[in-house]
Amino acid sequence: MANHCILNVYIVINIIIVPVKKMEIETEDKPPGSPLIRDYDIGNYLGNDNFFLKYEGINPTGTQKDRISKRHVENAIEKGYTEISVATCGNYGASIAYYARAMGLKAVVGIPSEYSNSRHAEIAAYGAEVIERPLKYEEMVEYIRDEASKNGWYDASPGSQNKDLDIAGYSEIAYEIYGQLGFVPDYVSVPVGNGTTMYGIYYGFLKLMRSGRSDKIPSFIVSSTDGGNPVIYSFMNGFRRIVELDPDSIVETKSNEPLIAYRSYDGQRALDVLYKTSGNALYVSDDDMINMSRGFREVDHLSVLPASASAAVAASRYAGNNNCVIVLTGSDK
Repeated sequence: MANHCILNVYIVINIIIVPVKKMEIETEDKPPGSPLIRDYDIGNYLGNDNFFLKYEGINPTGTQKDRISKRHVENAIEKGYTEISVATCGNYGASIAYYARAMGLKAVVGIPSEYSNSRHAEIAAYGAEVIERPLKYEEMVEYIRDEASKNGWYDASPGSQNKDLDIAGYSEIAYEIYGQLGFVPDYVSVPVGNGTTMYGIYYGFLKLMRSGRSDKIPSFIVSSTDGGNPVIYSFMNGFRRIVELDPDSIVETKSNEPLIAYRSYDGQRALDVLYKTSGNALYVSDDDMINMSRGFREVDHLSVLPASASAAVAASRYAGNNNCVIVLTGSDK
């Protein structure tokens, strides 16, 4: 990928924020939570003027995690918990800590001590107790799950008994896209780590179709790090069952931490969606993530996490000139 620093284009960004139409589907009847941006500049550079950006960086802590953190904190309060815990590589921990403080709960956030994510200080500033251990992310998830069980904490970590809230929260993205566009796009491109965000968006479009509001589900394009991810690995090798990777084979970096995984907690569901929607998947290098993130900042003045920018790289490869919504997370602080 060319270095986006050399781009010299006139910036024209049309932001489409259309009130979401009333829908008789559980919680979809609410205003849009993040803007949809028709991006001619990046689109033209990548060879597709039908790119739309679903920019989650507008959320309180800058990521789509806010959609599920608020639900988990509210659920914890409803069930009588006084403490909520989560294992994180950064963004989710910051989001849980933010909402816990806002609603009067104590947050306990587990972070692998080797992670270099710069949100550690922010998490502590929100008043959370930070637990660091020399563990891989998946090991930290299990550690926090055990500690939550022993200490009576609410567990908001991926794959917990409360995981259905994650799908409900992320399904809102699909409802908003439909309401803002007025139709279902041909493609949706999403970065994957655990696969939860991607599956939640798919589930939202599935409910729209089952309710008779739409007549199709978009094809999904997913991206992740070439350092290792089970969803991408399994799909690219034609496997129908998700395959965990050797923990020693993955290569973690500062840029790929939000995506790197040897176990994807919703990987099977994400893999199934790729086959059901005739989707595609792409490994993206750190250099390409960083260059694309830089392009968004310099061309569109949008702060986009490099790992999230991988979704734009994948869209440029597989969407052709079809309309495609790219789900983007704001850069960490």
